[in-house]
Amino acid sequence: MKTSSAKRQIEKTRAFSKDIKKLSREVATAGWKTVLRYIYAPQLNLRKLEGYDDVWRLVVKKDYRLVYSFDGNNIYLLRFAHRKDIYRLDIPLK
Repeated sequence: MKTSSAKRQIEKTRAFSKDIKKLSREVATAGWKTVLRYIYAPQLNLRKLEGYDDVWRLVVKKDYRLVYSFDGNNIYLLRFAHRKDIYRLDIPLK
């Protein structure tokens, strides 16, 4: 599923869609707000994941992490989970 923005398209992986369904509405909403803020103001708390070439993470509500990658036209939302779990999950590459 794609959601358009002025700058880039947002594409969700199946794993991301499953992850977000497991989270509370409050955390899921905060995740979407963080993604939209990132698109328009990329000065958020970003960090590249070790062991991956082009995979990054965003902090959401202090204890949650959203893992994504991007190219010139798209942002790929890969995973979204609690910080204690996110780094143990398989990260799909687009």
